[in-house]
Amino acid sequence: MPLVKGQTQYRPDIDGLRAIAVLSVLFHHLNPSILPGGFIGVDIFFVISGFLITSQIYLEALKGKFTLKKFYQRRINRIVPALLFLVIATLISGLVLLSPSDLLSLLRSSLFAMIGLSNIYFWQEYGNYFALDTNEAPLLHTWSLGVEEQFYLLWPLMLLILIKFKRIYMLGILATLTIIAIIFSETAIKFFASASYYMLPTRFFELMSGGALAIIFTQRTPPSNHVSFICTISGLIMIGTGFYFLNKTSTYPGINALWPCIGAALVIWAGPNNNLASKLLTSRFMIFIGLISYSLYLWHWPIISYIHYVGLKINFIVGCCIIFLSIFMAWVSWKFIERPMRQTGVHLTFSTVFIQRFALPVTGLTAIFSAIAYSEGLPQRFDPIVANLEKFLEFKPDQSRHLCHVPTAMYKTLPNASCRLGTTKPELDGLMIGDSFANHFTGMVDILASSSGLSIMDYTMDGCPPLKNYTIKKSKSYAEKCKARNDMTYSMIQSNPYKLVVLAAHWPYEPETKQYLIDSIEAILNTGSKVTLILNNTSIENAHSCPIKRAMYKTDNNCDARQEELPHYFAEISSRFPQVHFIDPNQIICNEQNCSPILQNTLLYRDSSHLNELGSRLIGELLIQKGISLVTVIWDHSPISRVTSTSSERR
Repeated sequence: MPLVKGQTQYRPDIDGLRAIAVLSVLFHHLNPSILPGGFIGVDIFFVISGFLITSQIYLEALKGKFTLKKFYQRRINRIVPALLFLVIATLISGLVLLSPSDLLSLLRSSLFAMIGLSNIYFWQEYGNYFALDTNEAPLLHTWSLGVEEQFYLLWPLMLLILIKFKRIYMLGILATLTIIAIIFSETAIKFFASASYYMLPTRFFELMSGGALAIIFTQRTPPSNHVSFICTISGLIMIGTGFYFLNKTSTYPGINALWPCIGAALVIWAGPNNNLASKLLTSRFMIFIGLISYSLYLWHWPIISYIHYVGLKINFIVGCCIIFLSIFMAWVSWKFIERPMRQTGVHLTFSTVFIQRFALPVTGLTAIFSAIAYSEGLPQRFDPIVANLEKFLEFKPDQSRHLCHVPTAMYKTLPNASCRLGTTKPELDGLMIGDSFANHFTGMVDILASSSGLSIMDYTMDGCPPLKNYTIKKSKSYAEKCKARNDMTYSMIQSNPYKLVVLAAHWPYEPETKQYLIDSIEAILNTGSKVTLILNNTSIENAHSCPIKRAMYKTDNNCDARQEELPHYFAEISSRFPQVHFIDPNQIICNEQNCSPILQNTLLYRDSSHLNELGSRLIGELLIQKGISLVTVIWDHSPISRVTSTSSERR
């Protein structure tokens, strides 16, 4: 069958679909409660991109006109100029607003964004895309550009191979590869949840499905208005379902990503027709937003990120201002950067485009980064105390003790003989187990163990309280890994009893946790081991950044917080197990119910909840001054004084 007439012509309905994608991301970033699953707008973009670019490659290849040079020349003209404009504006703003350390982070992310590797950078830097500290990363959203550009390094070559097969075989191979890619994505998120969100292999099926649709589309029979209407409505319903039933706790991408992908594919398949749904997609407003969608995607997040950084709350008025400024800057970028660069870029040679529009900007950014890195982030812009406080953030126990603390994916890791806290001696006295909060207490425990002449091995893992069979409020994948890890740990304690077992975690507030903790303590005590339990430290909003920004901007912001209550079940635990020793870090962090992130000119925290290594060690030293050791605790107040009779627990 011949190609559908006008298939390569402009599709206003696809611009409408782009508008849905970018607006969903924008409103999700403004306030996730508005559109909990608004992040799936990126997946819609992936399908659209796969469809449009594959259509172009496929038709050119059939005519024998496709070349990789022309393809990558178009990609540079399409992506790089607007991105460079955004990066320059973001860096200029960063010179005014960002601390030395944050400015260096922005420069690093700028370089990775320009070379299409920011998804890898942000995965390594932050892990979870939805982590609180990602709110202040101005170029975080460029991870999706990295996925696309990596895809288009491989996809044209794959198409050139596939096009040599008969069409029926080519479609069969594509269908098989897409199914395999979906299965791989669904499997990978069970083992590498954070990496799966950012990485190409788990996103490959989204772009590839758009590409497969493009090849099918070349010989399809246009649907009737009735069928087109049903496809469009069905597609929009699937997308809308994803907006409201998916959220940051959903396993993603995997099978959950099929909602936006199939929805987008149905809308594209339907095409523009004379029905209500199509008219809404092709309205003047939707087409305008669709035309500027790439620049709008680029601009909205740095604006929101800087709003977060300077501490402004995004209320209705601020949100409206963000929307207006984002759309205005996107229009400026589209009209004066995107369109002119794409038009002039067609008439230039590949080498000219590559050198002038890619190589030179990257080289320039590298030179700027080197100069600013040499100056350690231009600290002279602020009071010297800013640079001094930032140095504490460099001491991260999860990195310094990376052989002892592991991510969930490495739950089978065995204890490492080099992971010792306290006194250096041949025999091992005890074991410290727990989650990332146990890891951040290692500096404190090292000081306390040294004071008592003890040698303690730390053996900790992200997101896993040291509770036998604990699975509360965890996805199936995480629950299975946490249970397997604790099974292995408690089996090890039983077969090789220690003098002391230290339990530490961000202890859950759910009442059901009590029985898990009772069972765990009894299992340890039955081996003849002593038990020391470290209580929760108070979380303080922006504990790591508030004192720094107070010094930067010369404000009188109060960085302190009220002391948090303990989970109520600790009252019974303390009474039931008088032989269990409790250590409360809040005896040092807090004073008269008020808790401070800074003590003796030392910044204690590395985020809103976790301590940095130097802060943890200072707490250990001050606990010793209070007469508190790892095995004998002298309380200035009851360890259960933070427990009230009410059930007003806080997460």
